[in-house]
Amino acid sequence: YSSGNCPDEGSLGVPCAPDDIADLCNKYDRDNGSFRECLAACEPGFCCVHDADRELNFLAPNCNTDENCAQYAYCYIAWWKLHDTIGPALFLQIEQDDEFYDVNADEIADYQNENPFFQQVLLHHFDDIQVIIDDGTVDNEFNADRIFLDPDYWETDI
Repeated sequence: YSSGNCPDEGSLGVPCAPDDIADLCNKYDRDNGSFRECLAACEPGFCCVHDADRELNFLAPNCNTDENCAQYAYCYIAWWKLHDTIGPALFLQIEQDDEFYDVNADEIADYQNENPFFQQVLLHHFDDIQVIIDDGTVDNEFNADRIFLDPDYWETDI
């Protein structure tokens, strides 16, 4: 894949991917492949794979034209798994009977609440994020359940 602007970050701030990203994200590499390590290596490139408006979604803007995005192509396995849900985006199905998927559901529940990266995973679905913030906030606290568990936000034409 393209080396982009490396060793420097790209024009939209995407850093160079780790040199071993292909190994970390290879589920058949029994020595180096690890969903946990792949996800950690891939987090800076998540903005490359979605199209949330850069201006209106200030919490999860896309960076899909950054010249360093191509280096994160190996991350497809992580992005796919982060969108493997039953129902709304909050209900991830991370566990799998396979050595590569070395993160359990309990860890992801904690990860959802503590890791700022997960904010991007949830909120990249929206272009105008201010509406989501306003609708999801009660007593100055945002609660994703108010959005993702509300059928008014579900796409029913799929």
